[in-house]
Amino acid sequence: MKQLYSKKRILYASIALFCLVLGCKDDDPSPSEQRLIDLTATWNVSSVINDGTNVSDQFTGFSLTVSGDKTYATVNGGNPWPASGTFDLNPDDLDTFIRDDNVEVSIVEITATALSLSFQMSNVRSVRSGTSGITGSFTFNLTKTN
Repeated sequence: MKQLYSKKRILYASIALFCLVLGCKDDDPSPSEQRLIDLTATWNVSSVINDGTNVSDQFTGFSLTVSGDKTYATVNGGNPWPASGTFDLNPDDLDTFIRDDNVEVSIVEITATALSLSFQMSNVRSVRSGTSGITGSFTFNLTKTN
C-alpha cells in the first residue's frame, strides 16, 4: 500500500513539475523586438523640417509604412526617402536604425501615436519636382494611422 502511495506521489509531483516548466516560458519581447513592434505601423506626415526650415508643403501626402520584417515603404518621400527599402536596428542604440542606403536614422521620439525621425541627407537621388536636390538635416514628425 505504501508503495502505491509513493508511486502516486511521484506521479503527481512529476505532473506538477511538468506544468511548472511549461508555464515558465518567456513571453516578453526583447528590447529590440519591442522597438520593432513600436515602429510597425503606417505613419503620416505632420511636419518636415529641413535645416531648420519647415518644408512640410513639399511632402504633402507623405507616409511611411514600417513592417515587422524590417522593410519600409513610402509615398511621396522625394529625395530623403526611397520608395521602399530595408533597415536594421542598431543593437547598441535602439534609438537608431540604418536604412539599406546607409542613411542612419535617429528615433527622436516614439509614442503610441507619434514618431519623430531625424537624419542627414547628403546625396541627391530623386528627380521628382519640388524635392529633387534637397539635402541637409531632416526631421520628419509623423502621426500613426488608425
